[in-house]
Amino acid sequence: MELIKLEPYEEELIAYSKEIIAYLVTSGVPRQTACDISQDVFLKMLESDIILPPRKMRAWMYRVAVRKYIDQYRRDKTYLQILQREFFHQEKVIEFDHPNYTPLYEAINHLPDKYRMVLTLYYFHDLSVKEMASILHKSISSVKVNLMRGRALLKGKLKKAGYTYEDFNGF
Repeated sequence: MELIKLEPYEEELIAYSKEIIAYLVTSGVPRQTACDISQDVFLKMLESDIILPPRKMRAWMYRVAVRKYIDQYRRDKTYLQILQREFFHQEKVIEFDHPNYTPLYEAINHLPDKYRMVLTLYYFHDLSVKEMASILHKSISSVKVNLMRGRALLKGKLKKAGYTYEDFNGF
């Protein structure tokens, strides 16, 4: 296997990248986020075709890295505030007046957590699959699979108890 020989300029960029990562990590940024930001800085540099002397390039890279982290921090903080305001402090349970929904609630409550959670978020909180994936820190496909399996389990439980689809208007 032949090793790739780097130019001095490339070696210097790699050294700056390591410095930026170390700086961000010591500033309290998670390592993976610091690596992502460092990579974004290089991507920005390549996209804009900036050619700077080494003494200015280093300062420019640090400045861009710090700005990128601040932007990401603000975005994450705003997103967290929206989640807390919309999902964790308000009760958004839909109450049905029809007494036939009691068996449905009981059947849902007896499902495994991963199925109960997606069914509740989807049907009673009107969240999309994408929103559920973000909240639950799961992939969209994982949420879709859990939703499908949860529906099947719920249908089986209700059928076994003698209920039909029409009894619940859509579940």
